[in-house]
Amino acid sequence: FPWKHPLRILTLAALWVERLFFTLSSVLFLILSLGTMAFLTYLSVHFYGRVALDEGLLYHFQRVDHRHNYSIYWYWIYLARGRASEALNRMTLNGTGASEGLAKTTFSPQMGFLGHIPLIPQIIILGFTSLGIAPYDMTLALFCQTFAFVAFNKVTTAQYFTWYLCLLPLCADRIQWRSKRMILSLTFLLVSIATWLLSAFTLEMLGWTSHRQVWLASVLFFIANVNLLSAILNGYKKKKTTVLMSTPGAGWATGRNKAKLS
Repeated sequence: FPWKHPLRILTLAALWVERLFFTLSSVLFLILSLGTMAFLTYLSVHFYGRVALDEGLLYHFQRVDHRHNYSIYWYWIYLARGRASEALNRMTLNGTGASEGLAKTTFSPQMGFLGHIPLIPQIIILGFTSLGIAPYDMTLALFCQTFAFVAFNKVTTAQYFTWYLCLLPLCADRIQWRSKRMILSLTFLLVSIATWLLSAFTLEMLGWTSHRQVWLASVLFFIANVNLLSAILNGYKKKKTTVLMSTPGAGWATGRNKAKLS
């Protein structure tokens, strides 16, 4: 990624904007995607009321689950819920209504602001993959975006892994799976998963007070994911990206030009 070359970043950004907003296929895709989503959302709200909008969409922007969560943020969520519960109990004892107390604690402006801080790394990663990877290989960019989104998310449960695994076959042939770095990275990831599962078992099944151990296992799992993504990008760069580096936008080429690049 050309961090030290601002003009090149601007060139890639201009290319990205041009392909997104000034080509017929991209505009049609954007309009049809947003239109379909808006139409289906309208139907849901029409038949089921505001609860459809809250539970179907808005809930996921403020979701803070602390159970079965691989995320590095789960322990902060757990402690925040505990403090909110204690404050709610104090308000109840002081005569404040339960619903009013819940609104003041769980959904306070401070909690809402802190809850959106983890979105910042995700936005940065999204910009990096959009400008630094997508112009050269769109399918790899889709995989990396989804992989990074899951790794940096506030909530990461086991079914989230299928989000990026289903995209892996699209770019698996350009990844050096047999390299020493990749084998070590995959081994590290498996060890981190096993460590997390063992720690979670002691907490949820045996009832041990091993919350910090589970959090440390979550940190280890996060590091393993970042290390694996780095190994994928480094392995890909050695094999392929050096050839395409002089032709930004190759990943969006069509027809005869794309055939030459592949």
